[in-house]
Amino acid sequence: MPESRYEHLEREQVLLRVSVFLLLGIGAGEVIAGLYFGSIALVADGVHSFPDSVVSLLVLAGIMISRRRPDRAFSHGYARAENLFGLLAAMVMIALGGVMLYESYLAALDPAPIRNAALAIAVAILAGTTSLALAIAKIMLAKKSGSLALKIDAYNSTKDGLASFVVVGGVALSSLGLLYFDAVAGIAISAMIIAVGFVSIRESSVVLMDGCLCPGLIDRISSIALGVEGVQGVRDLRLRKVGRSIAGQAKIRLDGTITVEEAHRIAEAVKKRIINEFGDISDIVLEIEPSKGAPSRA
Repeated sequence: MPESRYEHLEREQVLLRVSVFLLLGIGAGEVIAGLYFGSIALVADGVHSFPDSVVSLLVLAGIMISRRRPDRAFSHGYARAENLFGLLAAMVMIALGGVMLYESYLAALDPAPIRNAALAIAVAILAGTTSLALAIAKIMLAKKSGSLALKIDAYNSTKDGLASFVVVGGVALSSLGLLYFDAVAGIAISAMIIAVGFVSIRESSVVLMDGCLCPGLIDRISSIALGVEGVQGVRDLRLRKVGRSIAGQAKIRLDGTITVEEAHRIAEAVKKRIINEFGDISDIVLEIEPSKGAPSRA
């Protein structure tokens, strides 16, 4: 039996709470290890785990606020809170990337040898494996629930895991005498953070500006509507993302001689078929236009 939206939200909140504590633990472990072993890349990877826990907290806050019921001020509900907090989380990521980039550049100017590179590599591998496991769990749940904010946090965890393995490479090369590669690893991690942040900002901004990155969906919805008996045309079909779901509106052309009751029946049949076909569409408002001409598609 498919999970309900409420069950998805409950699972997401549990996963995000776990994510916050794990990231704090990973960050503390890497910073301590990095300072002890003398690895700037390991310290950088650990330091950025702390703001990454803030990213998970922002996403968690957005999900919790999105569950509020509609009120007078927000009669359409709080669904977009997820996207707003996802945008804030992406901004935190970019700011973090900029700071790390600067610190890594300074380290590259004066590279130092790493003490006990094998243990430093082991710490980075453990951190990377944990982060990637978190990322996989978040991606799987985000696909089921359609949460853009959780998807952004999954990007963040993926970036964390990959960054840790970049550290592994940098420390390994540095231990072979190529000291500056530790700082190069830090620079690569910073660039990765900034790139992921910009992608996340783009996705969140589109939703907050009433957009919908859903290519081909309009044509498919029009075809379904035209497949309902009595529909002669479809025009002005518009879609927008609202939190996790898609809302739409369109004008359908019907025979002007039919009764209001019959027109209502056809409109409800169109709406039901569209919502049943596309699980992401939560509602579609249909305006009826009378027509006496031959069936056509506009």
